[in-house]
Amino acid sequence: MANEISDAFSTAFRDYNTDGVPSSGVAEVAKAEVRRAGMVVQEKVDELSASVEAAAAGLVQKGTWTALAAISGTRNGQPGRVTGPDSGTHTDPVVGGTVGNQGEYTWSVSPAGWQRVGDLLVAKVPPIAASFHDERGFIGMRLATNGTLEQNPPERSYELRDTKSAAEFLSVSDKRGFKLLSLTEFALRAPGVSGSEDDAFNDGFDASPLIGGHLVAFDGAETHLYARNILPARSDISRVRTTFYSEAATDGSRASYSRLGDDELVIELGRCGSTAYLQTRLDEINPDTRHEATLNVVTPPVAPGSLNTATVLMIGDSITNRQMAARMNAVATAKGYTLTYIGTLNGAGIGQSAGDATGPLGEAREGWEFGDFTYAVTDRVSIIAPGSEATYLADSKTAKQTQNPFLRAATGGDDPAVVRNGYVFDFDFYLDRFTLVDPDVVYIGLGTNDIRDLNSPDLGPAITDGLTIMCGQIQAARPGTKIVVWFPPVSRSSDRDTLWTEYVEVLSRLIKFVRDQADVDIRIVPVWAMTSQEVGFSLATGTTSDLGIQTAGLSDTVHISAFNMSAVAEILAATAAAVAQGTL
Repeated sequence: MANEISDAFSTAFRDYNTDGVPSSGVAEVAKAEVRRAGMVVQEKVDELSASVEAAAAGLVQKGTWTALAAISGTRNGQPGRVTGPDSGTHTDPVVGGTVGNQGEYTWSVSPAGWQRVGDLLVAKVPPIAASFHDERGFIGMRLATNGTLEQNPPERSYELRDTKSAAEFLSVSDKRGFKLLSLTEFALRAPGVSGSEDDAFNDGFDASPLIGGHLVAFDGAETHLYARNILPARSDISRVRTTFYSEAATDGSRASYSRLGDDELVIELGRCGSTAYLQTRLDEINPDTRHEATLNVVTPPVAPGSLNTATVLMIGDSITNRQMAARMNAVATAKGYTLTYIGTLNGAGIGQSAGDATGPLGEAREGWEFGDFTYAVTDRVSIIAPGSEATYLADSKTAKQTQNPFLRAATGGDDPAVVRNGYVFDFDFYLDRFTLVDPDVVYIGLGTNDIRDLNSPDLGPAITDGLTIMCGQIQAARPGTKIVVWFPPVSRSSDRDTLWTEYVEVLSRLIKFVRDQADVDIRIVPVWAMTSQEVGFSLATGTTSDLGIQTAGLSDTVHISAFNMSAVAEILAATAAAVAQGTL
């Protein structure tokens, strides 16, 4: 690349203009020369991309062994590569033996499979063609030989994009369309740095928050709202300013209250009225456009003398099964409330494993999605025949996990809208067959496994269908029963980030369903916005330095560990207290 790029920029932004005025004076910038600099950068990037593609012809490169193993080679000896991070192992399909997943491979026609031939021969990060660093030598951005402009650490890739106006010579955007840099006739602009013109920099980037419903916390408790948990695009860049506020009481008894930030907002709900608002806007670039969500605020008292009991049914998946009801019950007891749990399957006790059955009763089943409860999905569950209830109840937890206690065979009198594969989710049938008392509140914590099993365009409709059937059947059987819909926090990790658009679909469907119902007995609590995406997920063993610092990846990016389990349980315990108080 020699010095062609630097020479082009030196010409366009020279220290002296044609009149000999020093750079501290007025130096004219010629548009033609700036365009030429951009053309030089593009030309060199294209050359580098072409050379890299030519060198990699025939190479099958994937991030994980699972992804590579799913592909059949096209010729004997074809090279393959697992770039990682993938710390697992597998049995070599060609020569046998246990080998590491990450490394170099070749395709074998007979026996067919990818044979591992050694460790990675190249760095996982493409060679750097140019870099941008500070006076201490720290590289903030780098232009790789594969044509990508990367943030350092390489958490996000950028590319040169078509410009939006004739005055903009060059723009750099990420894959979601958010601009990092824009070079115009008048200024070099970036998020947080306004230019002298407004050509809708980052206009169209979605800053509207994924939040709605009720914020609930015990009176006096500290509440957290995480702005970056509720954006349609995940990022560590400060893109969006978030403001939470509640207006003053008209009689002067309560002052206006607000909190502002771009990440974590620490809030005292007790200082808010019954209604609060959350506003978001793109940081500085579009200061006139705001997105506002209206939220309800409920703060049940601690240690009330009355209205302190509630009967609870927990419907959920593994996240509910793994200690949620046990921790929720402990919090409620400490706050002066007595919760009675109903169901046919005990969850795990505090500190116990997924298979433990020492926790409260409920209907939390590992791996289940909405369709498993409604029988829209038939490959995971079995039917409990009428009359075999005692046999089912006597089964082990493992045996119960795959049996659906809500289903009965459809009859001619059933509304076809609730029949799925010949069966009906019948809440009245469920309560009666197991002689269960009526619950005051039913929690529905589902959706994570729908993301595992379904893709658009099937995912969203499946969420809406499951909610429609389950909530409708619960209300038809026991009118007045409160239904609380919630969803857990999602870890900030590469695999969850990859799936984030599907999480957005699920969260949007949950919020919209409850909003469309406009029913005082169906509530949504934005647990995903009130708990951390950074901590509360288990770490792998990794390595530990001489200073005692552990360096490791997440061992489980889906299930929440003790920190977030406790945080979620406190929110849900507060909602049960609010049900007991009649304020939710």
